[in-house]
Amino acid sequence: MAKIRHNNILDTVDSVLSVSKKKGIIHLHAEDQSLSGQHLTLNGRKVLHFGTCGYLGLEHHPAVKRGAIDAIERFGTQFPMSRTYISNPLYSELESLVQQLYHAPAVISKNCTLSHLTTIPSIIRQSDLVILDHQVHASVQEAVKKLLSQGVTVEMVRHNNLEMLEDRIKKQRGKFERIWYMADSVYSMYGDFAPIKEMIALAEKYEQLYLYVDDAHGMSWAGKNGTGYAMSQMPDGLYRKMILTANLGKAFGACGGLSLFPNEEWYNKVNNFGGPLTFSVQIEPATLGAAIASAKIHLSDEIVGYQEELQRKIAYFNTLLKQTDLPLVHECESPIFYIGTGTMDMGNHLVQALLQDGIYVNLATFPAVPAKNIGVRITISLTNAYEDIEELVSKLQLHFHKALAETNQTLENIRKAFKMAPVALSDKRPAITYAQDDNTSIVLQRYTSIEAIDASLWNKHLGHRGMFDWEGIRFLEESFKDNQEKENNWAFRYYTVEDPQGKVVLMTFAAVALLKEDMFSQASISRALERERETNPYYLTSTGIVLGSLFTEGNHLYLDRESPHWKEALKTLLAELNKEQETENAGSILLRDLDGNDPELDEFMVEQDFVKLDLPESCVVENLNWSTEEEFRKTLSKKGRENFVQKIKRNEHFYDVVVKERLEEEELQHAMALFRNVKNNNYAINNFLFPEKLFQLLNESNTWEFIVLYIKEEYSINRKPVAVAFCHQNAANVYSFMLIGMDYEYLMEYGVYRQTLYQVIKRANALKCQRVNFGISATIEKKKVGATPYPKVGYYQSKDNFALEMMGATFAVEKE
Repeated sequence: MAKIRHNNILDTVDSVLSVSKKKGIIHLHAEDQSLSGQHLTLNGRKVLHFGTCGYLGLEHHPAVKRGAIDAIERFGTQFPMSRTYISNPLYSELESLVQQLYHAPAVISKNCTLSHLTTIPSIIRQSDLVILDHQVHASVQEAVKKLLSQGVTVEMVRHNNLEMLEDRIKKQRGKFERIWYMADSVYSMYGDFAPIKEMIALAEKYEQLYLYVDDAHGMSWAGKNGTGYAMSQMPDGLYRKMILTANLGKAFGACGGLSLFPNEEWYNKVNNFGGPLTFSVQIEPATLGAAIASAKIHLSDEIVGYQEELQRKIAYFNTLLKQTDLPLVHECESPIFYIGTGTMDMGNHLVQALLQDGIYVNLATFPAVPAKNIGVRITISLTNAYEDIEELVSKLQLHFHKALAETNQTLENIRKAFKMAPVALSDKRPAITYAQDDNTSIVLQRYTSIEAIDASLWNKHLGHRGMFDWEGIRFLEESFKDNQEKENNWAFRYYTVEDPQGKVVLMTFAAVALLKEDMFSQASISRALERERETNPYYLTSTGIVLGSLFTEGNHLYLDRESPHWKEALKTLLAELNKEQETENAGSILLRDLDGNDPELDEFMVEQDFVKLDLPESCVVENLNWSTEEEFRKTLSKKGRENFVQKIKRNEHFYDVVVKERLEEEELQHAMALFRNVKNNNYAINNFLFPEKLFQLLNESNTWEFIVLYIKEEYSINRKPVAVAFCHQNAANVYSFMLIGMDYEYLMEYGVYRQTLYQVIKRANALKCQRVNFGISATIEKKKVGATPYPKVGYYQSKDNFALEMMGATFAVEKE
């Protein structure tokens, strides 16, 4: 199987956050000598603090602080041993108070993440099905991922979509003992609630359905005695089929995670031997002391006053926001608010401007939210004065509209990205314009056929790079139209951007096509999805816009980086692609095969709402300046020369190699069958099978040829080819090895793949070609025959993260 380098999501996240870090709006350090919760000192400036999760400010309550100090004085800074043996004396007091709050058995962990890692593997069995809400907290998803390797089945449904959940229950209830739905009670980004009552009603309808709810952000500010939002929806106590996790940090004012159980059986399973609970150190005495003091406040009438005052401040903020045109994504009674900015560029700009004007808010970025749903996350707490909230709204409105103008963003585009109702006509702002005056305007031209573009102009800027010269594109247009399968009908789009003097700054093309969401996923994920597609062929597929096409390979973007207009030109293209996305109802845009070492472009693309993905390396043979086999060997590395002698030259005598301009129909059908062999054995890049029409047209074209490998008669009774290389020679004399078909019965014994690579190079040399484009995958083998690998990246933008997160959360990645 061909190996490729797959994208690591951590690298993607790093590329996104690095931009914000560079702009000084994340990874900051507070510079205060003391804190009250109302202000922070950042970069030498005192700012109002609207980013805390301490919604009630209990971390500054005198009794809570005194509880921590007293605990240190009595018990020291830690109690360093496992709770399996002995617990700190303060644990029993805290457990008793928690029992009084919830009237349910509880296991206390060091934090909520450890609560999930302790509880979920202890309760879930191989006979269970886990269904994740799309937006359930990452700490829950990480705990569930550990179950995948144990054979537990995991699925995901869209956020708060109980119809989708019920559909999965109906289809799966005959296969599993229990079905667990895992959700947050209050979601940490948008501040919206889970439909707890409706979830319980569904669990009553289906006895197999159980609920696992994380109420980390609902604790203290909601519910009787501050037991949280989820408990506020259960007046009769913890539901009989629900495990609830809560947080002794955040609004509670201390630290620690609670796992609450409706029965002693589950409690005992987790408490007796709950993985990290057993092996991790205990909560420090100071934290236990603070938690005990806070629990006593929760059991008093004092908590009611705090809750009511916070609700008044939340209501006041909502009232002020309604007097603005700020795009509040979700209005509710939680202390979490989300103002959409759409692009990363605008989000960075807005947070930076607010920080400089004395306001701190959180920037919400990918992957916590989709790349097109960047925004600012604002939290309201008791430590915020009413006049502070007024100042926040005033400055937010001012800098939001300044940021719109500075980043060429519009309120309409933001609201559309979040699926919000359009703004009233009176609120509409001017549309994006790319021209300040007549002397600085740039011009974008869009075409739907290569016939509309001059061939010499196209080949000058793009056609010399690979198979996609003018004639090659015309071949693709003909191949991918009027086919029976919808996945094999592509719409091609061509774009040129000229500067004010009429010089081309940018030229490219794109294909609008049906894509498999797992196209660049690990092979094990694609194999699992292909089993589903045997009965549901279009499962996890969607329309996408791909720079270049799914057939071509190489850098499909001409961009004159010497031009002062290159950023403006690229922004214009991206705006046009977004229009195309809406017109075609496409789920994603992918700019692929760009230079993997271009930090300036990385930063630019991240700010335009795109995330960087590592793509397979592109391999190119650039040294064809040799005349003999011995001279060719000298171009190889030491390992390459050894490989040539032992794995290629030693086997060459087994073969008859024929270069053919045309194949007879029977030969063509066999070549196609060999290609299907390769496709079906290689999920490294998972796309749809190309149409037969493409191969028929390829066979008729004078720019394509076939390198056909036969095993000689004396070594085999097989008279049919064991390999066929489909190769293209473009107008600039670049030779592209586009496709290969192989007979796997002969692959290992005769070294079919390595031999084919060598024969392609020999043919390109005989044609006196400039270079050989060897394409992607199998980089190690290609390097051995003299190819140079070039790291490539893509820039990806999706309307939502559902497919990406579903694949990441529900499939175990196997080592290839």
